[in-house]
Amino acid sequence: MIYLMYKSLTDLLAIEEAGNIRLNLAQRMQLQAYRNTYLQQQIQEPLQLTINEFGKPVSPHLGFNHSHSQKYYALVYSQSVLNVGVDIEDFSRHVRMNALAEHCFHPEEILMWKKLDEDRTFWFQVWTIKEAVLKAHSLGIRLNLKELNTQAHPEKLYGTVEHEKIGCFYYQSFCLSHSMLTVAMNHKTPIQWV
Repeated sequence: MIYLMYKSLTDLLAIEEAGNIRLNLAQRMQLQAYRNTYLQQQIQEPLQLTINEFGKPVSPHLGFNHSHSQKYYALVYSQSVLNVGVDIEDFSRHVRMNALAEHCFHPEEILMWKKLDEDRTFWFQVWTIKEAVLKAHSLGIRLNLKELNTQAHPEKLYGTVEHEKIGCFYYQSFCLSHSMLTVAMNHKTPIQWV
């Protein structure tokens, strides 16, 4: 089982209003401390963290990853699946969609996006899939994103992504009222909201 937690940044950081803010170092450290405390409470044992070759914090008995947007925070964790990733993006985020699509989207993704009249929701679906998959693998954005075809479809919020450098990953996207959230994993596993 993979557990997914989703909260407002205003609740976690005790700030009046989350908007188009960039978190400062103290706020980022506060989110990391929250993540570590929360995970330790869930597994009911000390959280043992090391840094892997890609700079990602890892635990030998717990897969986890977190992400934040301008307004929301998401955390995924699992004791049975060690390679999990999550990404969340607010629909209100100002993005140079055409430029990033040309630079980061696979040609098939661009074709589908254009066919959908450059739909913002689909754009964020593709972007969060790419981010979540690369975070689940630990590689991060060290791969030419144009080579990574999510095979995303606007009517299907789940699927697989395969690439010779990272293998096969499953994903599940959630189209929330203000955000797109995607969870990726290397084993197809049910997701439970907590």
